[in-house]
Amino acid sequence: MNYNLARPLFEHTPRHGSRLAVSVGDESLTYGELAALAQRIARWLRAGPPRPPGFVGILASRSIIAYAGVLGTGWAGDAYVPIHPDLPEERLVRLLQITNPIALVADRAGQQALTARVRQVIPARILTRFDDLPAHDPGDRPREMDQEDTAYMIFTSGSTGVPKGVLVPVRAVAHLVSTLQSIYGFKPEDRFSKAYNLNFDGSVHDMFTTWNAGASLHPVPASQLMAPAKFIQEREITVWASVPSTAVFLEKMKMLQPGVFPSLRHTIMSGEPLPVRSAQAWQSAAPNSTVDNICGHTECCVFSTLQRLTDPPYVTPNRGLVAIGTPLPGLEAAVFDESCQQLADGLEGELALAGPQVAKGYFQDPERTAARFPVINGKVWYRSGDLVYRDDRGIYHHLGRVDSQVKILGHRVELGEVEAILAEACGTDSVAVVAWPIEYGSARGLVAFHCAVGLESRKIRDEMASRLPAHAVPRQIRLIETLPITSNGKIDRKALVEQLEGESRST
Repeated sequence: MNYNLARPLFEHTPRHGSRLAVSVGDESLTYGELAALAQRIARWLRAGPPRPPGFVGILASRSIIAYAGVLGTGWAGDAYVPIHPDLPEERLVRLLQITNPIALVADRAGQQALTARVRQVIPARILTRFDDLPAHDPGDRPREMDQEDTAYMIFTSGSTGVPKGVLVPVRAVAHLVSTLQSIYGFKPEDRFSKAYNLNFDGSVHDMFTTWNAGASLHPVPASQLMAPAKFIQEREITVWASVPSTAVFLEKMKMLQPGVFPSLRHTIMSGEPLPVRSAQAWQSAAPNSTVDNICGHTECCVFSTLQRLTDPPYVTPNRGLVAIGTPLPGLEAAVFDESCQQLADGLEGELALAGPQVAKGYFQDPERTAARFPVINGKVWYRSGDLVYRDDRGIYHHLGRVDSQVKILGHRVELGEVEAILAEACGTDSVAVVAWPIEYGSARGLVAFHCAVGLESRKIRDEMASRLPAHAVPRQIRLIETLPITSNGKIDRKALVEQLEGESRST
C-alpha cells in the first residue's frame, strides 16, 4: 500500500476533477487544479540528482500556496514542516537551523518574514509563485511511501527552551483519517472548516480527512477565528473543528442562539477542556450536528480519545467539563504511575497511549524520546503528561497536567521554556511564570514574576516577544521582592496564583 498523503487527491481527480477541493477567500481550486499544482511542486522538489527524502519548510498560513505546498511535499515523498510566518525572527531562525530544510515554500506573509537574518539560514531553493514550476505531467503519480516514512514534523514547546520536533509517520495519518471516516461517514458534499493554522496539529485532520472524503476545505479568515458565526452560515459549513474557546466566546457574546447553524452535521472540539455549558449551547445552535469532545496529542497524531455530547452529558465531577471519553478505535489507553505501571480504575495518574497513531519520537533527541515513548512488553507507549483517571464505565476524565506544561487557547506551552527566556531577559534566575487566569481548566494567559530591580517591564516583555510565539509571552511582568518558597526549597507557584486570585477578588 502507498501511504503517501497526496494519494487520495490523485485518486479522486480522474473521476471528480471538477469538484471543489479548497476555497480561500475569493480563490478556489478544484481537485484537478490542486492535484496539478501539487504534482508540479513535487517535480520541482525532485529536480536534480537523486537524494533521500528531506524536510520542506512551509512558511505560510491560510493560503493556496500553503496547501499546495503541503500536498506537493507529500507527492514528492518528502516531509513537510509547518512554520508560522508570524513567529519572532529569532524563533524562525532557530526552527530553520534545527530543520535544515531542502527547500522552502513561502506565501506572501512568509516572504515578509524573510528578514536579512532569516535569509542567512534558509535553503537555496524557495518557492514563492507557481509560474516557474515545471509543466504538469498527468501520468506522474505520488511517490511510493512506506508506513514508517515521515509525513510531517511539528514543533511544540520544549522545557529546556529548545522547541521539540515531533516526527509523525504516514501510517499515523492514514489510521487517523480512516478511523474518522468510519466514525463520521464524511461525504463528498461536506464542507470542512479549517480554523487551525498549519503549525497546529489539528490542521492535519482538517486537510487530509477532507481530501480523503473528496470534500471541500474552507480556511477561516484569521479575523473571524473567534467569532466565526457569519463564516459558518455563509459557507454553509457542515464539519466544524476548533478549540473550545471558540464556543466559550460565542456563548459569552450570546451568539449561540438556537438553530443558527443548521448546516452543521459534525462538530469537533479539541485542544483544551470543553465546558459542558458551552457544549450544550453549541448543540442548541447546531441542532443537526453531533458535538464531540476529543482529547488530542501531537505525539499521537492529533486525536486520541472521544466523548460525544449526550443528554445527560458525561461530566467530569466537580469541574463542569465534558469527559474526554474513550480511545479512538485501534488505540489503547492506560493510566500510568511514575514507574509506568498501570493503575486501577478510579486512581489518578498519567494518560498513556499506544497504537498506530503514536509518533516516531522527537527529532534528534533520543533521550527525550526514550523517556516519553517507553517500550513496555514490546509495545511503544506515549506518556502524554496529562493527569487523568478512568471511571468504572471505562470513560476517561482529564484533571490537568502532571508536569509544568499548560495550554493557552489550545497551544502547548512549557513554563520551563518561558522561564528560561525570562531569566535571560532579566539577568537573574530569580524568576517564575504561572498560568493565570484559569477558566474551565484552560489557561487564558501567563503572568511573570522577577526580582531584577531597575528593569522596565516593557523592555523585558519586548525581549521575550522577540523570542517566543505571541501566545507564550506573559501578559503581565511583575517585580517582586522575593519569590515564595515551599518547604522543599522550590518556588511556590501556588502561592503566586493565590496572590493573583486574591487581588482579583478585591478589585
